[in-house]
Amino acid sequence: MQPVYALRTVAFVVLAAAIAVAAVVAMGTDRERFDSKVKPRAVGYTVTPSAAVAGAPVVAAVPPEVARNWNAWPLANGDYSNTRTARGSPIDSSNVARLRIAWEKRLNGASKWGAAASGPLIADGVVYFQDLLSNVWAIDLHTGGTIWEHRLDQKAFGPNGPAIGWGKVFAQDGRRSLAAFASGTGRLVWLAPLAGPSGQEQPVPYGGMVFTGIAAGLDKAESGKVLRTALLKGGASGYAYGIRQEDGTVAWQRRTVQEGFWGNPKVNAGAGVWGTPALDPASGATYWSTGNPGPAPGTRFYPNAASRPGANLFSNSLLALDGDTGRQRWYYQALPHDLFHHDLQNAPILVRAGGRELVIASGKMGVVYAVDRSTGALVWKRPVGVHRNDTLRKLPLQRAVLVYPGFWGGIEVPGASVGGTLYYQVENLPTPYNATAWNSVDGQSSVENLEGRTQYDHGTSEIDAIDAATGRIRWTTHLPTVGFGGATVVNDLVLTATYDGVLYALRRSDGRVVWTFQAPGGINAWPAVSGDTVVWPVGLGERPVLLALRLDAPKRGQR
Repeated sequence: MQPVYALRTVAFVVLAAAIAVAAVVAMGTDRERFDSKVKPRAVGYTVTPSAAVAGAPVVAAVPPEVARNWNAWPLANGDYSNTRTARGSPIDSSNVARLRIAWEKRLNGASKWGAAASGPLIADGVVYFQDLLSNVWAIDLHTGGTIWEHRLDQKAFGPNGPAIGWGKVFAQDGRRSLAAFASGTGRLVWLAPLAGPSGQEQPVPYGGMVFTGIAAGLDKAESGKVLRTALLKGGASGYAYGIRQEDGTVAWQRRTVQEGFWGNPKVNAGAGVWGTPALDPASGATYWSTGNPGPAPGTRFYPNAASRPGANLFSNSLLALDGDTGRQRWYYQALPHDLFHHDLQNAPILVRAGGRELVIASGKMGVVYAVDRSTGALVWKRPVGVHRNDTLRKLPLQRAVLVYPGFWGGIEVPGASVGGTLYYQVENLPTPYNATAWNSVDGQSSVENLEGRTQYDHGTSEIDAIDAATGRIRWTTHLPTVGFGGATVVNDLVLTATYDGVLYALRRSDGRVVWTFQAPGGINAWPAVSGDTVVWPVGLGERPVLLALRLDAPKRGQR
């Protein structure tokens, strides 16, 4: 155990919790963060293939940057299966204690969740990164020097982040577009307009396409000349997209809320796309997860989700979409008619286990689901962490009911998979609920009322190792504070971090903590690993940085 910074951990936990609670006031409400002063483009519910796709030039299915950097970290979660497993790294339990700071890149400005809430990419000795002001960086992996920075200065909800391919860097711009930049200079190449505010998802490139999604798009303009939408505002839906890498043409788009918005488009919304889709090159399928329906649990006018009876398709669902056309192959709804904002938001993971090809899904409901990749049939599901009152189908009008997992509980961040085992960071963090979300007037205010009643310093977290074939829990390691650092596998280790900025390395075989490190700020993002270097965003606190740790890096002042 070798903490480097002389920070008092207890004090820092309190500070980190205070940052989270005060952030809504300091950085603005969800409504402010999702404003976009761009005229909307009308979009429909059905999948709309682009006629231009048929005549598109033939390109390599896997971008050359991804193919030649397979042992680096060229994709959002390491690979197309979202396994978050490093390849070719020498870091393991025998030497992890020799990780030292190689460099720090100062991050300026912040959105609600600090300066950083996404994962970097590493390819050809360059770190590609996007901060929560939507600015995109190319940084020298060895020195930490800036190669280029494209400033967008648009607050993003996160998790955002870049993708690379075909000489370009792709990232959502924090307004309402997917942007492409020249990878050598950062020059803007094109903008692809989306159905609503961007900045909540990290894309993936394949087959001449960039696959991306948004959480709160509208299918029609509001009154006036500017689009002002918000998370879970009535009539807002998630969208999945296939966008041509060459020129930004939208090849297809799919709205994730069923037509009619479950009976009340003026009130209901949801099924946002937050996580990077998984991709199966063998079948051409892409796999997407969607978020919760709203309002949840309800409003003063529609308590206990009375505005949206039924299952609320396709919220809290896995969607298998054809990568070329966007056609839906199947869906699996994990949690129909959700009352608690229990998104199925995380990036799906593709695994082969027990002789079956599986898609693994997870989210804020604190349950891991294994689904047959070909049919969408459930194979197993496994609750993890603390569960209390989360199966209630009705809540009292005024009296509080404490629910685990709460609004920010369950599995909030990406998991990892290797060798038939899944690894997830789980939040044991409750929220008090009632039938009207504390007298909220719409889905947006229900978010704010529940978020504001969640006390981060009252929670803990844990890392769970799960057998991918059966769902059996192999081991659990409890951590003293909440954590949003995800799970990343490096050889015989699982890396994670807690909100107070403590990095952990756990032994994969039994979950024993073999190393800790105190970062210079709080963490709600996940790392990239390439060779002997770990690059981890440290986005909370007075001095947010992108932090590079390297085996046997010279001590400060030594070169």
